[in-house]
Amino acid sequence: MKIAKYPFAVFSAALFTVMLMTPVSSLTKLIWLASVDMPVGLISSLEMILFDFQRMGIGLYILVIIGFTVAFTTAGLISRLSSLGGKYLYAIAGGTAIFMTLFLMVELVFQSELIAGNTTVIGKILHFIAGFFGGYFFYFLISSERNYTFIIRFLGIFYAYWLLGLVLQWIFTPISASADFGFVFNELSSDAQNALLRDFTSFFVATFLFSILGTITLNPAWFFSAGIVYFGAGIFNLIAIYAHGTGFNQIFIFEFILGAWPTALALIIILKERQNIQSNK
Repeated sequence: MKIAKYPFAVFSAALFTVMLMTPVSSLTKLIWLASVDMPVGLISSLEMILFDFQRMGIGLYILVIIGFTVAFTTAGLISRLSSLGGKYLYAIAGGTAIFMTLFLMVELVFQSELIAGNTTVIGKILHFIAGFFGGYFFYFLISSERNYTFIIRFLGIFYAYWLLGLVLQWIFTPISASADFGFVFNELSSDAQNALLRDFTSFFVATFLFSILGTITLNPAWFFSAGIVYFGAGIFNLIAIYAHGTGFNQIFIFEFILGAWPTALALIIILKERQNIQSNK
């Protein structure tokens, strides 16, 4: 666990930083839309913020992980070789990593600013501050011993992050979401549209909430609940294909993956709890 603590601390700090960064871009776009007299409502604003976090977040997350890995490794070496160190060294390293990552994205790769929040001076400052807090959070995570629950919670949150995309699609863009599952929404009857929206939306919202509750409480029952739902979907998908002659699809692969992920987390929690009980006897 001591070795695993550092990479998972980087992953967690990067995710925390991305959560701070993406609203900056969303708010920048909303301010620009308002400046050109485009209608900006509460629901549309919330939709943009959530979608930016889910869609832009994964690519940005990978870049932040790379930047943080270099920055925190450098900060660790400086801490070992000099009297400098502590939380502020890692905080400054985090802010510098974000600034340099976004700068190099423009200068070396895309030749244009892809992240709306980085087009203004204020946006650049806010991104640096996000990295600063990300570095501070990293130091907090490595400054004390962590047990297996640290990794369980990270994997639970990351699982919920993947489900969030499906939740947002079915809530805000149900027509395109249904098309991904082979439905032509406008050709369905109103009753069929209603059934499709309520059932699929509740399906993904429920499993998203199960994963969040499992992450917070570390109660394996919540993770098992999410796993059972997706295992059931995968099994009945295969039954529909081979017993009822529906068209073949490969969605069942992802359904089994989405079922196995939380189930594995639940089993690890149970195993570790039993080991703790045995060691205390």
